[in-house]
Parts: sequence; C-alpha cells; structure tokens
Amino acid sequence: FQPDRIAGQTIRKEWGISDHEKLIGLVARLDPMKDHLTFIQAAAELSKLRDDVRFVCVGTGPSRYQQKLQAMSKQLDVHSRLIWDGPRLDMPAVYNAFDLACSSSSWGEGFANAIGEAMASGVPCVATDVGDSAVIVGDIGVIVPPQDPKSLALAWSDMLCKEDMITGTYATQARAHIVRQFGHERLFQRTAQVLEQLLT
Repeated sequence: FQPDRIAGQTIRKEWGISDHEKLIGLVARLDPMKDHLTFIQAAAELSKLRDDVRFVCVGTGPSRYQQKLQAMSKQLDVHSRLIWDGPRLDMPAVYNAFDLACSSSSWGEGFANAIGEAMASGVPCVATDVGDSAVIVGDIGVIVPPQDPKSLALAWSDMLCKEDMITGTYATQARAHIVRQFGHERLFQRTAQVLEQLLT
C-alpha cells in the first residue's frame, strides 16, 4: 500500500466523485461490531454542515443487514451521498480515492488493518477509540469515542478544514508514521528484542 493518486482518481471517476468533492471512506465487512450505523449517522450530521462531502462503505456482509443499513441511510436522508461497494480486488487504488478514511468500530478490534493500509496509502484517518486504533493513528489523525456520531462528524469536519489536509502534509505524515512504527524494519527490531529477552 502506497500513495497512487492516478489509481485513486480512476476509482473516484468510477464512483462519480468530482474533483471538488471530499470522500470519506469506511472499509469493513458488514458486521455490527464495525458500527456502520454510527458512520451513517455521522454522515447525516456532516451533511447538514457541508454539501461537498460524499461517503463510501466498502465491504460485504449479510444482505439483510445491508438492506437495514441502506434503509437507515434513506431515513436519515443521506442515501444520495452514500456509495456501497465491495468486495474489491484493487484495495490500494480504493484507499487512494479517499480524502479521509474512517474506522467506526464499537468493539472487538485488535490491530485495525484498514487504518494501517489507508495511512500507508497516504490517507489520514479518524477512528473510534477501540483496540489499537489510537496507537496506529498516533497524532496524525483523530480518535473519538465509539458510538458517538456527533463527535465523529465533528472530527471529520475539523480534519477536512485543516491546512495540512489542504496542502497534502497530512498525507506525507500518515505514510511516514506507518512506515516508521509498523514497517518491516520496526517489525524486525521488535522481533529481535523479544527473542533476545527470551534467550536471556
């Protein structure tokens, strides 16, 4: 996973996202623990403040559950701004289509791969404080309480307005943070430290 804006633009064109629109993405299987409901509610909140933001949920799950979520998006009048897609084999390109990535899980996360993959692609993240999300995001994104749509929407709004987002500084910092903290060299160092402790 690495920055590739050309691939990202191809996906945005496929989804009908214009250059002036901001795209917030959630990559997760359709499962209650991933809390798509909070994501949808936050999307509705942000849509009251901005008309230039679109949302996408990438992932699959039980069709009945997806229908329930889609019905909720219609009830909250955000369905026209929300795209459902997945499964996809071109996830590096998908992440590069996002302006902001999100993890809205309410429980059950360990190491949230989607956050790491998005940041490695140069996409800043807003995540709920579940599992290792705060460690992964560090100070490059924002951590909010789980099951709190208003806090999530406010964090999105703040991030999209930051100068570092506009200039692309966050994108560079996000990738650098992931490579520094979770890249191969760091993994080898930590593994060596553990083995050394076991042998002494």
